[in-house]
Amino acid sequence: MANLTIDERVEVILLCGREGISHRGVADIFNARHQPNRTITHQSVGNLLKKFKETGSVKDKKRGGNIKTVANEETNTMVLAHFVASPQSSLRRTSNEIGVSKSAIHRILQQSKWHPYKIQLLQKLNEDDPDRRSEFCYRALEMYHNDNEFPNTILFTDEANFYLNGEVNKQNMRFWSDENPHWMDPAKEQGSAKVMVWCGIWNGQIIGPFFFDHTVNAENYLQMLQTQMMPILQRGAILPTWFQQDGAPPHYAILVRDWLNAQFPGHWIGRRGTIEWPARSPDLSPCDFYLWGALKAKVYAQKVNTVNDLKQRIIICCREIMPDVIHTVIRSWSERLQLCFDLQGQHFEHL
Repeated sequence: MANLTIDERVEVILLCGREGISHRGVADIFNARHQPNRTITHQSVGNLLKKFKETGSVKDKKRGGNIKTVANEETNTMVLAHFVASPQSSLRRTSNEIGVSKSAIHRILQQSKWHPYKIQLLQKLNEDDPDRRSEFCYRALEMYHNDNEFPNTILFTDEANFYLNGEVNKQNMRFWSDENPHWMDPAKEQGSAKVMVWCGIWNGQIIGPFFFDHTVNAENYLQMLQTQMMPILQRGAILPTWFQQDGAPPHYAILVRDWLNAQFPGHWIGRRGTIEWPARSPDLSPCDFYLWGALKAKVYAQKVNTVNDLKQRIIICCREIMPDVIHTVIRSWSERLQLCFDLQGQHFEHL
């Protein structure tokens, strides 16, 4: 290792910190990057890593003379090695643990071209899901190409839980790395008090919100459609041509499907609908990829103390979402269909 620069030694240590890479693998990656000027063996990698663990430094022992850059080099190595081991650590926590100021840590990360990557909450896909997502995207894109107004004829619907204690704050969650880890997290909100909300998106407006006081089942879901949703739709001069819902159990009940077949004959999207909605696809639902996030950001901008306060905040915030924003969201739906289809039904948002 005597022929390696300090930066090259740091590079070897960082490669050692990556999960699943052996010393031989580290040597192969390093040699591929630096040949023919530099070559190392897996034994050299092991020796350097051992010295770093024992001394906290990649530099050779001092043999005399003044070396002015040792402190800075050792600090840089210590900071980067810390984030290799704990990429989700905050700057404040790292500063407390290694005794380096936050500003110095931030400067080292910037100089090393490391970036804080935000968390993406994604739905885990089952084995058959990509094929079903691809089939849905192909069918929907075909209808869109035949009629550019197709997305505007769909009433997109969904339910979501709103908790009194707020939601996952993705703005404060970061993954420090020199390359994008495409970090995914399946975390769900938890809370003792909540309200279930139904909303629809259609014709530049939010339909609803409507609230469920108890667990959603087929009976109270159908009652909501009949007594709350339909009267609002029927007040307008134009009704939506298509109705969309996901495959939640209450939506799949025979009495619900019979009602949809009567109200939207041959024109509803869902589990066993005219067009089959793919399971585990919130990234294709405007309610999921836009509405719930935007609505919660507005609702939780103010502290909510009771369930009644929460309901009022949801109603007010729904009214504040402007029609041009809704139209933009619907226009983006076809772009998402194309992205999903191009990736053969796999996740696309985190890319």
